[in-house]
Amino acid sequence: MEPEVPAPPKSRLSLPLYGFLRILLTNPLRLFFRMEIKGTENYPKRGPAIFASNHLSNMDPPLICLTYPGQICWMGKAELLRVPLVGTFLIKLGAFPVRRGENDREAIRRARELLQMGYVIGMFPEGTRQKEGAFGEPQPGVGLLAMTPGVPVIPIRIRGTGVIISGGRFHRAKVTVTVGPPVDMEIDGMPRGKAYREASRRIMAAIGEL
Repeated sequence: MEPEVPAPPKSRLSLPLYGFLRILLTNPLRLFFRMEIKGTENYPKRGPAIFASNHLSNMDPPLICLTYPGQICWMGKAELLRVPLVGTFLIKLGAFPVRRGENDREAIRRARELLQMGYVIGMFPEGTRQKEGAFGEPQPGVGLLAMTPGVPVIPIRIRGTGVIISGGRFHRAKVTVTVGPPVDMEIDGMPRGKAYREASRRIMAAIGEL
């Protein structure tokens, strides 16, 4: 039997730790990876919001976090959050699990709960890492969550992280993060299932245009 994923925090108790790590790591990591950050004026001042990014590396979430002054709660693969100590630490920072390749209603429920609490949700619509310049098909639940009324969906494209860890070695790379304007989620005249697929398509198209 697989170990259970620890329950996510129900309050903002992770904010002090999250804020401390941002202060500690922002300048060193930005300098080390020669980070170029574009379009931050498109970030909302506060949540609720959904940040949707392409996915190249496990370094994507922490580096994207360095570009936004608030807290981002990442939807992460359940396997990672089951790892002892690592999973507990990430959950304290706001991460919550999703079972990839499934219609994970619990992940959607948790995401909606966090949005209702005013948090920003970070997610990778493709669900798994891709090669630089390539895009995968968005997961089924992405469009459903993205059409939450009153919640802007902000597309983000990250470049350069795919080579940070390769061939079993750590490499210094130039990382670029580009933030786009909110995706148009006004979709009328379609059955729900088709509308969700169209929402997912729009999000990936917006990421691809950055």
